[in-house]
Amino acid sequence: MRRAAVLSLVLTAALLGSCQAERTLRITSDPPGALVRLDGESIGTTPLRHEFLYYGVRTLTLRLEGYCTYSERIDLAAPWYARFPLDIVSEVLIPVGWKDRRRLHVTLQPGEAAEAPPALRSVLERASAVRQAGPDGPAELPPARPRPLPSEEEPEPPAGGEGGSR
Repeated sequence: MRRAAVLSLVLTAALLGSCQAERTLRITSDPPGALVRLDGESIGTTPLRHEFLYYGVRTLTLRLEGYCTYSERIDLAAPWYARFPLDIVSEVLIPVGWKDRRRLHVTLQPGEAAEAPPALRSVLERASAVRQAGPDGPAELPPARPRPLPSEEEPEPPAGGEGGSR
């Protein structure tokens, strides 16, 4: 009985200390001070450091008065140790404390802040393909290909202060 209690306590402590992976996305812009939205949610202004929980395709938007709005789909692909079933071992059973750091720098272009609407012809062609498709959806539409955002191998020392970091 005593052995089972000790084993239970050890397993509980291991589970409470698990998921020690640190996932961060560092976003900088030129000029700094752009409002950053990730998947439609405002997360701060550049330069910033944002901790994220989930991998996958995300939509990133930067806005700054006097500059064109920048919007891009980025792919935060999971590294090998965060893929199933290895993630159970690396993050739960034996929490190593992996650090997955991603970096993105955007140079904003001077101009109007409004986003350009899509071309009408493109919208009509896609609508027609969807309308003519069966219940499984259109097979002819090209898949969205987000830009993969690789992990940093070695963090670079910060150049000066990060004023608006989080």
